Amino acid sequence: MSRTALGTEADGSGGADARRKGGTADRTAETTQWLRARRGAGRARRFAYAVYVVLVLLLGWYGLFVIGLFHEIGHRRPLADSAETITRMLPSGLVFVALAGFFLTVRDALWRGPVILPRPDVDWLLALPVRRRPVLLPWFALSAGIWAFAALLLGFVGALLIAAAGLGRIGLLAPACLGPAVCLALLAVVGATVVERSRKAADRLRRATPVLLLAVLLSAVQAVAAAWGHRSTVLETVELWSGPWGWAAQPVLAAAGRSAPLWPAALALLVAATAAALVHAAKVVEEMPAAVLRSRGRASGGVLAGILAVDMRSVRLAMTGDLEIRGRGRVGRWAARLSPPRSPGLLVAWRDALGLIMAPRRPGLMALLLVPAGAAADAADGTRGGTVYLTAALAALLGYFAAAQLLEPARLDADDVRRTAWSPRPYERLALEHALVPMLVLVVTGCLLAVPVALSAHPAAPLVVLAAAPVLVAAGLLSAYRSPVPVWVLYGGPVLGDTGPILAMLWYAIGPMTGVVGLTVLLAVPFPVGIPQAAEPLGRLAACWVLALLMFRWVLGRARKRVRP
Repeated sequence: MSRTALGTEADGSGGADARRKGGTADRTAETTQWLRARRGAGRARRFAYAVYVVLVLLLGWYGLFVIGLFHEIGHRRPLADSAETITRMLPSGLVFVALAGFFLTVRDALWRGPVILPRPDVDWLLALPVRRRPVLLPWFALSAGIWAFAALLLGFVGALLIAAAGLGRIGLLAPACLGPAVCLALLAVVGATVVERSRKAADRLRRATPVLLLAVLLSAVQAVAAAWGHRSTVLETVELWSGPWGWAAQPVLAAAGRSAPLWPAALALLVAATAAALVHAAKVVEEMPAAVLRSRGRASGGVLAGILAVDMRSVRLAMTGDLEIRGRGRVGRWAARLSPPRSPGLLVAWRDALGLIMAPRRPGLMALLLVPAGAAADAADGTRGGTVYLTAALAALLGYFAAAQLLEPARLDADDVRRTAWSPRPYERLALEHALVPMLVLVVTGCLLAVPVALSAHPAAPLVVLAAAPVLVAAGLLSAYRSPVPVWVLYGGPVLGDTGPILAMLWYAIGPMTGVVGLTVLLAVPFPVGIPQAAEPLGRLAACWVLALLMFRWVLGRARKRVRP
């Protein structure tokens, strides 16, 4: 049977639409039979190889950990000393883990989703007069099975850890963890399928992402506070009944001997919601648009290519697709009316500011990252020994991620040098002009956040912001204007064959590493004896600015090589 004998439809809407329009007949059975005959043994061999790899990894990593922990539990309770701490943080900690897993699964549907077909199937099979459900439902079932299997593995580890603290028997904890974990995983997969099918649902999830992310972070903060002895019974009760993530935690609490009197009702709600979602999933999968499946197939291919090339920028661009260039509603319409400056030297800064106004999520995330960065920097000032360097490095790393949120216009210009063809000035000069707005925003926001610290304990906190901001922005520009990885780095023969991916990651990370390590050394190393203490903040400020100037000169060289390699 040939492909032309199957017929095609230009819109790719499948056999259901064809019969609705009175078009060609349904050829689903004939098509699937032909595909099974063509794929046959090859697919079986690939599946067997995948199962073999998974089993080797599970036995080599997960299996050894589980067997060792299970053996320890049989002889003693290795986490018995931490039983009280685990008891306090168990309610909010379980909700945090469940909510984070649910959020990540649903968020994954914005670029990939549970129903994803290989490119040949998307480009050819969906254009034929076949019914969608027999074609797409197996892929949904495969994703659901993978997530359920991962939930089983994580749930069993959780049961072992709770049992290792002496909070219950493994015979009760295992079913209490495994069943709710599988139900929550299936609910998340169905939710991700809805997001994949409906653009309206995807837009709502995108708008609600900051709120959901804040909820995940707050649950993590509550778990840490509970571990330190600051529990809130009211908040824990609200969390346990706030949704499936809380319902799934209540049977675990009951098995661990904690107070959860209505856990049968919570478990019944979870099972009923999972059953209803799975029944609804068949209809959702059948109505999946072909255009969505094609875009997800291309995105997955781009992500795989970026991972193989160890290029995280390509991975991110393949994942976001057109999300970054989509309109931003009222904010975007208001920003579009802003007139450009009269001075040509401010055009790059005007474009950068306009881009941040149209994408308020980026400065918001920048401010959110500056809070723990400031807390880590404040903690580093009160520590001694090697801990001060680790804490200062953590603060510098969080500060770099905060500055990187403001440098997307520079990364776009670095991706395609033709975007700067409008300017008669040198390309490398435009690269430096991209530092103006991020540095200004970072300094103003950082100083505002440092005011309470300066008033309470450390008057020199704003000077730390002034010292760190140029270095962090320069490190971000070095990452944006990096040159591609040479082929010899990835495929350097037998000597470098095993270290190729590691060398490629170092090639891309050398700029940010220079900024983070340099900032850590300049802000954490004690000043020489004999220098007045009052001059120490100004000395560190001057040293950081010298480092920033050297890094900006490095940015010039990198940008010059992009147009004249």
